[in-house]
Amino acid sequence: MKILSLFEDRYSAGLQLAEIIVKARPTNPIVYGIPRGGVLVAAAIAQQLGYPLDIAIAKKIVLPTNPETALGAITADGYMLDMGSEYCTTSEWSHALQYARTKAEELHRAFQPFRPHLEIADTTAILVDDGIATGATISAIAAAMRTMPYKEIWLAAPVAPLRMPKAITSRIDQVIVLERPEIFVSVSHFYRHFSEVTTSESLSYFQAANLELSAS
Repeated sequence: MKILSLFEDRYSAGLQLAEIIVKARPTNPIVYGIPRGGVLVAAAIAQQLGYPLDIAIAKKIVLPTNPETALGAITADGYMLDMGSEYCTTSEWSHALQYARTKAEELHRAFQPFRPHLEIADTTAILVDDGIATGATISAIAAAMRTMPYKEIWLAAPVAPLRMPKAITSRIDQVIVLERPEIFVSVSHFYRHFSEVTTSESLSYFQAANLELSAS
């Protein structure tokens, strides 16, 4: 049985990902961190490789009674991926959808003043998160990005299930993952240090990385 690695923390995991990404030679890459924890991983990649850094935001649609099960996801600008509205009532779905959209919009407002102005035509969007579990947020973001003039959409994450959800693989051109366990417990299981990331902490990593990139 393969012994899986434990990542020290999100930033160090990002540095490991950077070693693989640079060898893959993405065309005109832009790194997109997914707040909140994914931004710490993305910041490490962007700083290490000198790639532009931005954010991509989506929130899982969940029921209050079962917050671990994603029924879909919605981006801050309203692009929605429905993965399970049939499992709840119309009222439950409406409330869950609105709650997720509100959370996505709150994150968008926090980061928007500090985002760089980037041309996206013919670039490679590299979506980065601290780990993939249900894949709902990645799928929604990738689906929205498919309507934009990116050359390719890549996914980079330290850990993801061995059997990646089809909702992801059908929308991603290249997947870069360091660990693909057959038995997936949780993302936190693969980190020595995996504390909850606040919006302010995520934003500080984002600002620091972009300040360094603009100065280089």
